[in-house]
Amino acid sequence: MHSAALVMSNLPMSALIPFVFWLFLNVILKRFLPRFALSGTELLVILGMGWMVGTVPAIGWTGYWTGIMTAPEYYASPENGWRDAFFDVLPKHLFPDPAVVPSFYSGLPPDAGIPWSGWVSPLFWWGMVALAIVGMGMFTTVIFQKQWTDNERLTFPLATIPLELTKSFDLPGSHLPDWFRNPTFWVGFAIPAFVIGWNITGYFNEAIPRIDIFAGYGAKQVTFFRQFPPYAFRILPSLVAFTYFCNLDILLSFWLFGFLSIFKIGMMNRLGITVGLAGQPAKAPAILGYESHGALIALAVWSIWVSRGHLKQVWRAAVSGDKQNDAPLMSYRAALSGLVVCTAFTIGWLATAGQGLLLATVSVVMMFLAYFCTTKFLAASGFAYMYPPDINGGNFVKTMFGTLGMTRSQLTGIQLHNSGAFVGGGRIMGMTMMPHYFRMLAGRPGRNWIIPSLWIAFLAGAGASFAYVLALCYTEAGLNLRTYTLTRGNTITFNSLATAITGANRSVFDYQKLAVWMFGAGEVILLSAMRSWLSWWPLHPVGLAFQRTIGVRVFGFSAFLAWLIKLIVLRIGGISFYRRSQPLFLGLLVGYVAMIGISSVVDAVWFPGEGHWVHGW
Repeated sequence: MHSAALVMSNLPMSALIPFVFWLFLNVILKRFLPRFALSGTELLVILGMGWMVGTVPAIGWTGYWTGIMTAPEYYASPENGWRDAFFDVLPKHLFPDPAVVPSFYSGLPPDAGIPWSGWVSPLFWWGMVALAIVGMGMFTTVIFQKQWTDNERLTFPLATIPLELTKSFDLPGSHLPDWFRNPTFWVGFAIPAFVIGWNITGYFNEAIPRIDIFAGYGAKQVTFFRQFPPYAFRILPSLVAFTYFCNLDILLSFWLFGFLSIFKIGMMNRLGITVGLAGQPAKAPAILGYESHGALIALAVWSIWVSRGHLKQVWRAAVSGDKQNDAPLMSYRAALSGLVVCTAFTIGWLATAGQGLLLATVSVVMMFLAYFCTTKFLAASGFAYMYPPDINGGNFVKTMFGTLGMTRSQLTGIQLHNSGAFVGGGRIMGMTMMPHYFRMLAGRPGRNWIIPSLWIAFLAGAGASFAYVLALCYTEAGLNLRTYTLTRGNTITFNSLATAITGANRSVFDYQKLAVWMFGAGEVILLSAMRSWLSWWPLHPVGLAFQRTIGVRVFGFSAFLAWLIKLIVLRIGGISFYRRSQPLFLGLLVGYVAMIGISSVVDAVWFPGEGHWVHGW
């Protein structure tokens, strides 16, 4: 459709739009045909199963995977030198039969069948590692869920709002939901409904001026000083709504560290500061990347350390088989065993993909800690655009070991692991949503189906998405789709690989970059200690770990708005006023999601292939 970007979030619009659609449909059923209305639990299952695979389609995992799998054969040329650089070391079992690639981009001849057989091997092997990643997330969540809910009491904003919106549907009779009868809710609903509704009318009459209050970050940037990166005044209603339910110290951390990172980069640019040995200097953005990744890993390790008491109980229950202290959805013994098996399989998969056992082990450890940290603090904050720095640990591995002694196979394996082909890349598959899903359905009937529903959602959703995209590209010609993942996002991956292999700037272990990494880790330990020692300490360390990631860079101002509004509300009216204001933000979210859905339908019906930007970066 070339319309809204529905998958760019840890709680994507591709999951929220069907959920909101069912909410309004259920209100009608509850009022006029109550025996056909869905329960609150059923609505939450709809959301959870859509959430599980919401980042798979389009420019998510499916788009990147199909583009990267076909790029070497289709885009290789004498000019880019790909064939000489890495073709002989590509893990052939991970790529489709070269014979089926040209027609993927140019389309099949009339009456020709889709060559599914050429895709069996890559679909199987990438599907297996995807199952392992989903399993790692599921077993990790089972192990830590009690720690996060009972001991640390995380707020789970992404679960709180769906629970508020669905709780009235479990009451007997034909009562309408409380939010539906609340004028404050409709005030919040009206804000995005008016803005986006006005812009939709402009689709049909270009003389109507567009309201750009929710425009993309590229249209709303300010550069404070020369050589300083711009600051984006991007307002995203859905993010404001979710983070309104977040603790103030975490919100302050996100926008403050993101704002300060502009000045850190600007001053380093002005002063010409670089870090690194001769011939391999890192400039300002890369320096902040090392600092952020060190902070991320330290935050993950600190989070595991503060869970040590709970983990001892988990270990005792797993060893003894104590049913009384087991997890409600799965035994701790099964969860620990499953985590070990999934982790070992992922290490083996990456080793055979070219990395070798040592690099694969380090990569998986770094990846797991990044996934773990993002999952926990998404549950704590509701900041749905948390994308960790160096998500799969590629830069860390290259810094620690240097690329000078790496083989072409190892560099190829690292590049594939750190690309969007690896189970969605930065859009962490499944793990980030699981604590919220478990939280939403805790204590409800039928809880034995919670874990199976996630496996069903993943297999059905991912299978349908891959089958659809492959069929679409063969029947319509992939190049006709004009998507980023088939034209640029895929070639960037292999251009970078060719440069890493053939370039003269192979690197060695760099203690200066490691020092920056350790400095970031030390900052987190200090800030965490300050929060433990001083009850009044106002700053959470999480913002440092995500300070220049795309989510904070683009939506930091929205976090600032949520922080400022919540601070004012609490100062004026305290907790009671804060609770009375919550329906406003429920309406803000529902209204925004509903209008994104309506805009997408309008584009699909009246403007197919020529849609209008309404949601994205």
